[in-house]
Amino acid sequence: MLFPGHRTRALIVTAVLVLLIMLSGCSSLPVAERPSRVESLVHKLRTSDVDGAVQLTRIPFLLDGEILMTEKDAELMWTNLKRVPDLFANAEIISISPASAADYVDFAESSDIRVFFERALPEDPALVEIGTSTGSFLLLVSGKKIGTPLLAGMKGPLQ
Repeated sequence: MLFPGHRTRALIVTAVLVLLIMLSGCSSLPVAERPSRVESLVHKLRTSDVDGAVQLTRIPFLLDGEILMTEKDAELMWTNLKRVPDLFANAEIISISPASAADYVDFAESSDIRVFFERALPEDPALVEIGTSTGSFLLLVSGKKIGTPLLAGMKGPLQ
């Protein structure tokens, strides 16, 4: 029989070990590759106002084959996108994969986009394809802001 203090100590050690195991599984996958976090980003972009969407947008930003260089550009982009009825409605993740410099061709086969992917690819980037009521989109997501990845690029709706 354990002494009362030993039993309490054993329970505490067991609880700490279980917590460490749970946390170690989460930390190995970047935020941009976690489906629940990407779903949260898409939901926030869909439901927030223009300012909220701009706060979740990384600058420089890839829009199809163009590079937006200022926050004002991102604000104009979101002002126009918010006019699209049900943008990102019924969004479902089709795929998530780590992004690399070679993935520039998914946005555009241009030297500007190639250089962006070679030199300015954000931290822990991922390519996410989502299906929505308005078509499918390719998203470049990375980093995080309060546990939510940031949108670094978007192409779509895809054909």
